[in-house]
Amino acid sequence: MSLDPTDLWNLGIKGHIYYSRGDLIEAEKEYQYILRTEEQASHLKGRGWLGDLYLLQGKFEKANDQFEHARKLASKLGEIGSESGYLLRLTYTYLKSGNLEKALEESKKAERSAAEERGCLYCHRERALHLKGLTYIKMKSMDEAQKVADELNERIKKGYNRKYIRFYYHLIGINEMEIKNFSKAFEYFKKAISMLPSQYPGIHFNDHALFIDALASAYYKAGDIEKARAEYERIISLTSGRLYWGDIFAKSFYMLGKIYEEKGWKGKAIEHYEKFLELWKDADSGIPEVEDARKRLTKLKSQ
Repeated sequence: MSLDPTDLWNLGIKGHIYYSRGDLIEAEKEYQYILRTEEQASHLKGRGWLGDLYLLQGKFEKANDQFEHARKLASKLGEIGSESGYLLRLTYTYLKSGNLEKALEESKKAERSAAEERGCLYCHRERALHLKGLTYIKMKSMDEAQKVADELNERIKKGYNRKYIRFYYHLIGINEMEIKNFSKAFEYFKKAISMLPSQYPGIHFNDHALFIDALASAYYKAGDIEKARAEYERIISLTSGRLYWGDIFAKSFYMLGKIYEEKGWKGKAIEHYEKFLELWKDADSGIPEVEDARKRLTKLKSQ
């Protein structure tokens, strides 16, 4: 069986609609269908969409498997842009699952691969630097993170898309949040969010959930739970702006559960913990948020 580009697009959109509605079984069927077709290039998209779906469910290992298959296929087909794009996805999943050495390794591979791209259609090199900087911050290697931030800033200033300075603002905002300089963190995150394009469907990155999550986290850590609540609610109301960041979307329900619990809104806290646990019922083992949500939910229901 074969697919033309229009058929592939339609299957992708259909899967995305199921994904957005929360019908994850049907979304997976649409993406798996693509992998049974003849065109290898179509498999690149299908595996990427499957990986994103698994992120939504907290299945980081399965997401990594799909992204790695896609990366190898992109290399085989000579699709440099796709290869660097999937190296970025691998970097992100390793970063979020706590495998920082692998995240750093993949970010460097993505940077090298992106250096071979012509132009800046997706600006993968800038994205690779951004993720490398975030990884160094997680490693507490602040000097290295600052070097990466400086390089990222210079590249963007000389590059094709000046609005990519939002990645620099996001990176240094994370650094400020780590040292509890929240006023600066708020300033940088708001600047970054102001430079986001509108949400749009398609194959391109939509970074809204990633950027808004940073601001929400900063508000929560600073003790302003009302502003944090507003930003997390903003994340769960996103459309295409959350498709590539399913783990962030899911964890927003967990964070809202904690916030509602702190506010004494028992019913809403239960509702959001249950939504989070429904999404991550088959998540990888050992994820602390899952265990914490279960304990909190049990306690609330017993009161």
